[in-house]
Order: sequence, then C-alpha cells, then structure tokens
Amino acid sequence: LSIAYMAASLFAVNKGYFDDLEVKKVLAFESGLHSYLKDKHGALIAKLEADKAMDKDAEAQLTAAIQAFKKTFA
Repeated sequence: LSIAYMAASLFAVNKGYFDDLEVKKVLAFESGLHSYLKDKHGALIAKLEADKAMDKDAEAQLTAAIQAFKKTFA
C-alpha cells in the first residue's frame, strides 16, 4: 500500500470507523474505502503522498470522505 492509503486506513481505525464492522467485512471495507478515495478524492490522496503528512485540512477532508463512504457501504 502507498503511504496515503496506509494513512487513510490507520486514520479510519483510530477514529473508530471500523469499530461496528463485522470482522469478516473489514477487508472489504478497507478495499472499498481505498477505491472510493482513489475515484472520488484523488487530489487528497495525491496531497497525502506528496506531503507525507496530514494537516488539519487533509484530516477534515479525510473524515468527510470516510463518513460519506461508510454511508454507502453495505
């Protein structure tokens, strides 16, 4: 995984977005999240890759993106 996708996964775990998932759905959620970020938030992923750090703006964007994806995940 790239730095950006690892950061997104760890961020989501640390913020509790995986807490209510069934264990068997965790990998599907992570994979879906990465695809969603690539398709819908490519600029954010590029920023995380370039900066190798997460500022407040990136954190807010990532939070909104994860929340939006989670609403669509079945």
